[in-house]
Amino acid sequence: MKSPFLSVKDSSGERGAILVVVLVLVFAVTLALLAYLYLNNNNTLIASNLAVQNMAQEASDVGLDDASTWLNQLPTVPEILATSNSQALAPRFFLTMPTSGYLASNVNATTAPIQPPTDPQFWSQCAANNQCYQLPQPVTVGSQQFQVEYVIFPNGSPNQPLAGYEQNQSRAGSVSAYFYVAYVHVARVNGGGLGVTIQAVLRKVLAS
Repeated sequence: MKSPFLSVKDSSGERGAILVVVLVLVFAVTLALLAYLYLNNNNTLIASNLAVQNMAQEASDVGLDDASTWLNQLPTVPEILATSNSQALAPRFFLTMPTSGYLASNVNATTAPIQPPTDPQFWSQCAANNQCYQLPQPVTVGSQQFQVEYVIFPNGSPNQPLAGYEQNQSRAGSVSAYFYVAYVHVARVNGGGLGVTIQAVLRKVLAS
């Protein structure tokens, strides 16, 4: 015999389960959106930094050109001009590396190989200390302005046939060119913590 009372199905548990699923989905979508925004912002920042770094490398070409022009306008090799005084051609050229300020720890500059500055404060102080040459005007590349500095050292004496100089094609006769190591540092005028230091080999051709 059927019951005279209508049976009502309790759906509160089902509604609760649906609510939990909806909340989980909302939470997941929110996390995905936040992750997308973070990664997008991070990628934009990386792209911006890479763009500025590329501009800084372009600005370093101006420093290299200035160093090469100065070197090749000298009447003779700088070693001769600075024989009696390593500071004679300062701040562009030095016969030996500074034993302090240039390196994080003092070294014997007459025996240590030529190497870039390891003192993080060197480039911010070298122009004032007459230890590097600073271009008189900032270099503008794109939307950025850069301060360019450089210093030049002898190439040293690697094994033959590159004993720091170049002869003719038969490796005989008089020396026709000498080679030098230059370090060029580029930093944004307004700071920002970005600095680029490059190493290059410069060639001075002697008049025949």
